[in-house]
Amino acid sequence: MAVSLMSPILRLALPALAALAAHPAAAQDAPVAAPPDWGAALAEDARAFHDTIADSHPGPVDSENPGFNAHLASGLEQALERARAADSYEHWYFALQAYAASFDDGHLGLTDWAPMGHAWTAGWPGFLTGLRSGPEGERHEVVFRRDETAPPLGAVLVGCDGRSADALAAEVIGRGAGRWNMASRRAAFAATLFVDQHNPWVRRAGQCDFRVDGETRAFRLSWRNLPDAVRDEGFAAARSPRFTAPIELRSWAGGQWIGLGGFNGDPASPDGVALTALQATVAEQTASIRTAPAVVFDLRGNNGGSSAWIYALARSLWGEDHVTFRQPKSTAVDWRASEANLATIESYKSMFADNAEAMAWLNEISAGLTAARAAGEPLWRQGDADEAPPAEPAAPSPMRARTWVLTDSGCASACLDAVDLLKALGATHVGLETSGDTVYMEVREEVLPGGRVAARVPMKVYRGRARGNNETWVPAHAWTGDLSDTAGIEAWLAELDAAAAAR
Repeated sequence: MAVSLMSPILRLALPALAALAAHPAAAQDAPVAAPPDWGAALAEDARAFHDTIADSHPGPVDSENPGFNAHLASGLEQALERARAADSYEHWYFALQAYAASFDDGHLGLTDWAPMGHAWTAGWPGFLTGLRSGPEGERHEVVFRRDETAPPLGAVLVGCDGRSADALAAEVIGRGAGRWNMASRRAAFAATLFVDQHNPWVRRAGQCDFRVDGETRAFRLSWRNLPDAVRDEGFAAARSPRFTAPIELRSWAGGQWIGLGGFNGDPASPDGVALTALQATVAEQTASIRTAPAVVFDLRGNNGGSSAWIYALARSLWGEDHVTFRQPKSTAVDWRASEANLATIESYKSMFADNAEAMAWLNEISAGLTAARAAGEPLWRQGDADEAPPAEPAAPSPMRARTWVLTDSGCASACLDAVDLLKALGATHVGLETSGDTVYMEVREEVLPGGRVAARVPMKVYRGRARGNNETWVPAHAWTGDLSDTAGIEAWLAELDAAAAAR
């Protein structure tokens, strides 16, 4: 499974990421040799990344995003400027990653395509911090150290070298991570604040102030090699590991529990096989699920994929007419009518040949993109603009159970679609604040010239989506314990559900 371009250090700091694409292409296993000129490699890949976006992303022709082209051009300009001085893998990697991250779009980025053949090393000043929250907001707190001269455990970072703690984190981490406005991103990457990844485009800290026992103390940092084992131990202290819910239907004290830890769009994938079986089980047990006191939709560990899975489950439980009436709606969907996007849609047909609903959807898009290209139109609008809104169902929904949707901070893409839908159907959101996504969706991949990474580019844009651009979902009830503590979460939810039933 592909993951977004990220150094091994950043990967370990972040909960495991699945590809945001529903149907990622297969990457190659053979390593790619280092180029004779890293600057030329950076320039070539940056131009190709730019050109792929210009060709196939809706942004360059999106009248509702007039600043997109300027951003696309300025990012390329910075990458080409950096290419003039680039002479190492790190120069290539961090410059390209910064360009991709600057769009603040989880669907637009870079995916590892071939082994890099690069030995990553890192440094640290003898301590690591983690992001903690309290009444005063977020704070970077020392959570791990191996140097008695370092700030003590619990010390709170004030700033370094004239940069506030938040400004330092935004510069050192945020430029490469993107979407730094989201609490989930800041929490996920916070442990790398005092990890020197040898990024030549950022300035590591030299002297920092920490608040210790109510007083501000200055510490001169002494950077040294960070062994992998020590790094892993420090990251474990800085954050809780992510837990992935099994794909299953089971009973719990409050009623029924539907585990949905993944939405991989490929029906032949492990997730796809499990989800297909789950759909059949839910269809068989619809009556008992609908009349249970409470049903929990557990999305822990879900990174997205295809929203078709949650819609199929919802139709089984709430009924087709209620899902159609309640589901979140956009005013329109516009597809970028590029040759490469059309080819991508055509390529999906072999994968979904046995799925009549999916094939109808693909055939509609293929015909629309073909017609738009023939007419010289850059965008094709999907659906009938004059279609009447769905009528309110005549009878109440057969789904009588109270419903809860449980998320962690990595919930993105189709996982967010699931929260959108379940909340619209009346579910109460619990757990952690989700991630967020832009209105640009449905990605495809194109390998860049160097063969090391592929551009991941959205093909369509939603118009008038109810959830805003990069807007997150904040739970009605926040879980503050270990996300892998399923028994604890069940007990907590049982209390919440009992309170809801009493109202």
